[in-house]
Amino acid sequence: MRESVLDGRGIDGLRQAVAGDVLVDGDAGYPDAGRVMTAEGRPQVIVRCAGANDVVAALKYAETHDLPIAVRSGGHHAAGFGTNDGGVVIDVRPMDQVRLLPDDVVRVGTGATWGRVAERLGKVGLAISSGDTASVGVGGLMAGGGIGWMVRKHGLAIDNVVSAEVVTADGSVRRVDAATDQELFWGLRGAAGSLGVVTSYDISAVRRPTVHFGTLLYPWTQAEQVLEGWSEYAADAPEELTSSLQLAPTMMADGQVPVAIMVCVTGDVDAALEPLRHLGSMITEKVSEVPYADVFSDMSMPADWRPRIRNGFYNTWSPNLSQKLLEARPRIPGLAIEIRSLGGAYGAMPADATAFAHRDARFLVNSVLMGSLEQQGTQQPKDLDNLWRSMEPNGAYQNFISDPTDADLDSCFPEQHRARLAALKQSVDPGHVFRSPLSVPPRPEWTGGRRH
Repeated sequence: MRESVLDGRGIDGLRQAVAGDVLVDGDAGYPDAGRVMTAEGRPQVIVRCAGANDVVAALKYAETHDLPIAVRSGGHHAAGFGTNDGGVVIDVRPMDQVRLLPDDVVRVGTGATWGRVAERLGKVGLAISSGDTASVGVGGLMAGGGIGWMVRKHGLAIDNVVSAEVVTADGSVRRVDAATDQELFWGLRGAAGSLGVVTSYDISAVRRPTVHFGTLLYPWTQAEQVLEGWSEYAADAPEELTSSLQLAPTMMADGQVPVAIMVCVTGDVDAALEPLRHLGSMITEKVSEVPYADVFSDMSMPADWRPRIRNGFYNTWSPNLSQKLLEARPRIPGLAIEIRSLGGAYGAMPADATAFAHRDARFLVNSVLMGSLEQQGTQQPKDLDNLWRSMEPNGAYQNFISDPTDADLDSCFPEQHRARLAALKQSVDPGHVFRSPLSVPPRPEWTGGRRH
């Protein structure tokens, strides 16, 4: 970056300082670049970064003009963290490399999407356990952890990171790993969004050209017994099986959509699925061997939809949880529920090994209130919030929260992790440049300051 060009020259200086594109209101592509899945931002400037030096230039520009920062990869975060109004958006999507390194390590740019990564790796028989949606960006998913279809066999996506390149708030470009900048490497695995702009990850892939993937369906009238049977088996199922149970909104098909159990098996498929075939009167089983890249779906929704999303980790399951969820469905007709199985390799990682803390969890309940704001009305959001006040989770996953609060920050980062992150934040970002409602402040007494 040529700071002499950038300093004092405004947008023209920024354009000369970066290799990528700089967009402002009125430029072709500006509306799409400022729009993410759940928000239409109006940034002052969008920098589509071609490399780490462009990130440095964007940070320098934001500092010079006292502007807030947003960092965008896929733009899928439910809270709209990838855009803002009146600030600088650092768009890393041009940094989408997928490069094979020795020993089945893959260097992945944070602007790549997981569909692209899976397709590229599938050609050489490799895979990374990472999410379930093709268009989700690497940077966004990795910032929160990365719960994929092989999470019980191979852990979170961040558990397989061996190093990362990150630009910190002072404009330093750092390559960090377990031997270099150990504390920052710890923090990037679970809280990357509040510590800097990660431009690439080196990730250990696994030899996994295919998996068995598909769905078992049960009648909607058997939801309670299927949920109880599935949760009992899933808690301690073979780690080769990762599964989720899905309950569609009752506004669909008069509430008669079948109960779906989605499965991904990396071992003996019949042994893993046999207990799931007898949870009730199974309607159909459609599970087949497919390339790992085929497990990624593509998600789209009407432009005016604004899903309200809340979630919780649970270390154990109880009939009381089942009852609360099932009773809430007819009361909240737009409510979709997904319960993901955890444990296995996910739980084998010590709780203090990464900034992601919730290793004792066996289940993640994700709830989504579908529809536009008009369709949701005023009562359904209130009923959803009331449901979660009664659910008493053991923690929360920051990637699945649409309207974060201070209480959500506490749920994402337990006290020990929060204290350690505050100290790290004080070291690498004392001005809280990288800030969101789910970012731990640099020190407990921080009450605002520059760019607050």
